[in-house]
Amino acid sequence: MHTAFIVASIVLALEMAASGVPKVLQIGAVRTSAEHLGVSVALDRMIGISQIAAAVGLLLGIAFPTLSVVTGVAVCLQMCGAVGYHIKAQDKIVAMLPAVATAAVAVVIVLAAVPAIR
Repeated sequence: MHTAFIVASIVLALEMAASGVPKVLQIGAVRTSAEHLGVSVALDRMIGISQIAAAVGLLLGIAFPTLSVVTGVAVCLQMCGAVGYHIKAQDKIVAMLPAVATAAVAVVIVLAAVPAIR
């Protein structure tokens, strides 16, 4: 695998873990943000669990490119949901940029992994 693919996978895995753990633990600032978006505690914890699972999938995907594709697509879908919640909350575009950037990195990982599957 290409070094850029490995670095992108590791960086995105770290981001997913860093985002997911506080959601699972319901840390104060994360809970405040979730309340602003209208996300319940249960849903927020599930999102956190899925982000931690994505971190694991991205790291394992370095060795198993098919898993990178599946995980990358899942991250993109989750970030689409995040943008949708921001739109519903009538947030400014700047609040949506982290989700958009995360989705963009996930797309790059998917596109890099696809040739390795063939």
